[in-house]
Amino acid sequence: MGELGFASAAWLFVREVADKGGEALVQELRDTEGRAFPVLDAIAAAWQRGQRGPVINLAPVLAACRGVRRLLIVGLEADFLDALLPRLEGIEIGLLRYSLIEVDWTRVQANYNGRATLTDMVSFQDFAGRDGAILTFLYSHNEHIAHVRSAWLRLIGVDVRAQFRSIIGWDVLNCPLEVYPRWLVETTTHDFSEIV
Repeated sequence: MGELGFASAAWLFVREVADKGGEALVQELRDTEGRAFPVLDAIAAAWQRGQRGPVINLAPVLAACRGVRRLLIVGLEADFLDALLPRLEGIEIGLLRYSLIEVDWTRVQANYNGRATLTDMVSFQDFAGRDGAILTFLYSHNEHIAHVRSAWLRLIGVDVRAQFRSIIGWDVLNCPLEVYPRWLVETTTHDFSEIV
């Protein structure tokens, strides 16, 4: 969960469980682990509706990044970052090194072959400016509220919003959570200049 991201890890688990025991085992996974892991529950439900992997639509994310020269990424979602980062030629990428779940950040960074720099809560402002943007992952949203990882609340504030050209939220679930969003926190959708 820490190094792959909530959604990417959940897709991996659901695929493996389905391969071993089919739909019945996916339902059992939801019944036994879904309340503790709401993103896993949502992805198992998507599987039961016939979705067989994450929907990764890069076009709107790339459009949101047009004109950006520095992009700070808050949170990890390996499936989504693996697809996105090769398409961001000429953009300096920073990964905010902050998580309440244990993460081997050196191993995470190594997955991106020097494409991403690790930064922290002190030096993240190196990515600010009129051509700097922040991107974080959302785990469902509605008109007013989005669910995010706690690192987002540690970072965002009026002073931070004013320093970046755009603040992008990328919803990696595209469906509402059916159980209490444990491991996640709520934020206002007004924090974002764009929600994809």
